[in-house]
Amino acid sequence: MFTAPVRRAVVLVLATAALLAVSISAPAAAFEDKDCADFKTHRQAQHYYKKHGGPRYDPSHLDADHDGKACEDLP
Repeated sequence: MFTAPVRRAVVLVLATAALLAVSISAPAAAFEDKDCADFKTHRQAQHYYKKHGGPRYDPSHLDADHDGKACEDLP
């Protein structure tokens, strides 16, 4: 029916389509909005801040003055 290279190409296309469908339909990790009061130390807040976008994207608005440091008033 198909030659070996064509069969491989068809399998590759189908596998790629299946992976794409799974990645699109998989639920994204739930984002939990945090405030500085949710952290005990600046270090904890900074870790969360960097893990969730850092200076380029700050969904929790932990860096009010946009200097790259989250919750600077914490110990």
